[in-house]
Amino acid sequence: MGIIKFKTMRFIQETDYSMQIKQEIVKMLTSNDSDWYISIKLIRAESTAISQLKHWLSKRYDVDLILSQTGSDRDDYIITILIDMVLYHLCSQSGMKDIPEHRKERYQDVLDWLKELAAGTIIADLPLLPDENSEYSDIYQFHSRPLNNNKW
Repeated sequence: MGIIKFKTMRFIQETDYSMQIKQEIVKMLTSNDSDWYISIKLIRAESTAISQLKHWLSKRYDVDLILSQTGSDRDDYIITILIDMVLYHLCSQSGMKDIPEHRKERYQDVLDWLKELAAGTIIADLPLLPDENSEYSDIYQFHSRPLNNNKW
């Protein structure tokens, strides 16, 4: 009952999870479904994480292009942060009283990074949204030295 067939291609692949978590733990978080990768809980957690990513990045970055990449063309850091968000959401859904501290920290790191990207204080090597006036929009940051006081 907790397993559905997911026919469209998902951005996060089953093998991507092994970088951050053991398969047994994911099985536990997805209610021990025999095929955890097609668990409704996991699919919902992935969908939530992708929605968060879109929410924060869609103003500056071409999120549809980022998420349409396949195989080795996918951005490794985007995969990593999505998995961090997915695992946090799975821990939250599981009814665990204490979410592991490292999950909380990694999730907070992701949110902080997304907030800085959205604010434009940092720039990521991701495809920008096309601009109506030019081929691509660019984010420019101008800096200058502090004003010197030369009055003696």
